[in-house]
Amino acid sequence: MPALRLLAVSLLIASVATTITATTLPQMRTKKSTSLRARSQPGTPSTASLAPRGGAAPADAAVPWYASPMKRAKAISLAVLMVQNSALTLAMRYSRTRKTAHRYHPSEAVVMSEVVKLIISLALAAKAQEPRPDMAGRSLLARVVDRYVGAARDAYAEPGSYVLLVPAALYAVQNNLQYVAASNLEPAVFQVLYQMKVLTTAFFSVVLLKRELKPAQWSAIALLAAGLATVGSATTGPSAPKPGVNFAVGFAAVFAACCSSGFSSVYFERVVKQRSRPLPKAPPRGRVARDAPPPAKKPISVWARNAQMATFSSTIAFTGALLKDGDAIRARGALAGFSPIVWCTVVLQAGGGLCTAAVIAYADNLLKGFATGGSMVISVLASHLFLDFHVSPTFVAGAAAVLGSIHLYSKA
Repeated sequence: MPALRLLAVSLLIASVATTITATTLPQMRTKKSTSLRARSQPGTPSTASLAPRGGAAPADAAVPWYASPMKRAKAISLAVLMVQNSALTLAMRYSRTRKTAHRYHPSEAVVMSEVVKLIISLALAAKAQEPRPDMAGRSLLARVVDRYVGAARDAYAEPGSYVLLVPAALYAVQNNLQYVAASNLEPAVFQVLYQMKVLTTAFFSVVLLKRELKPAQWSAIALLAAGLATVGSATTGPSAPKPGVNFAVGFAAVFAACCSSGFSSVYFERVVKQRSRPLPKAPPRGRVARDAPPPAKKPISVWARNAQMATFSSTIAFTGALLKDGDAIRARGALAGFSPIVWCTVVLQAGGGLCTAAVIAYADNLLKGFATGGSMVISVLASHLFLDFHVSPTFVAGAAAVLGSIHLYSKA
């Protein structure tokens, strides 16, 4: 049956995406940071001095992608982004529209995804912890517990972590809105319309950060708006409406989710820039500063930062679930209707933020654009094969305009 085939494909995609992201990329990131620290040490020749004279390409350029750690990391980043984006949309749509006796509550799924993200983030933060010398002769369990304690200390002892409350709350709202959109839109349509977050992010960047966009970026935004309008016209055409599809409700949910995504990202960028301060000037040689600056703190890892965000998001999502579906949850019991496909959706949604955090060191704007285009193609093909989605020429034209606008915006 197509449904069982889709279930098997989604479960396989979830396992591959989360396994690759949680194991391979963090190790590559550690190796990369180690090599960068080694190159920054005094007396170590820089990359430019090691390059051959005459403008020759570095030796890594002739190495196949599977033999170079950095090229392999970029290839894995591209695959993970494409698979995760498309698989989440398909699994979310199927889990919300399949016939079942007890349909699960999306608010519970959002809570569980944040809890899963918190567990994985703390585990990766503990893995990145350097072992203390006094723990050398202790048991394996004691060393593991010590690493977890160190990871939790780094994540929750930072006094400025409260600034993550606003983006965490918006992120929890955004996740709930994604379920509303997936319940009322075809996966391919949802995948294309969700690129509206480029438009909302640009809007909030101009308003909050007073950022000036280039003419090419304004052209890309205009092309994106035209492509989204074309996709909308293809979806709301004169054809017979399909059951479980409400374009008005789905579009409103996508628009609200994109506004939440754009505002949270720009808000966090603004907070980070306001909190950054220039380093104090060094005293003249031979003198000691009276008020010497305190020793620099160890920078918080990306996994500890994700644990902070997941802690706030899970708390806010849990409160929202009690307020919205508390009576139904108490009547039916917690996690009622959670089938394997629902757990697959939970893992995929939890892996979304982790994938972004893991590949940010390798995926530039061009690579992210290719990943977006690839996820759109996968979503359209899977919707056509498994969910009886009709691909019209108007939809293809609108999707092509959206892809072109993303490429133009990233190149500007």
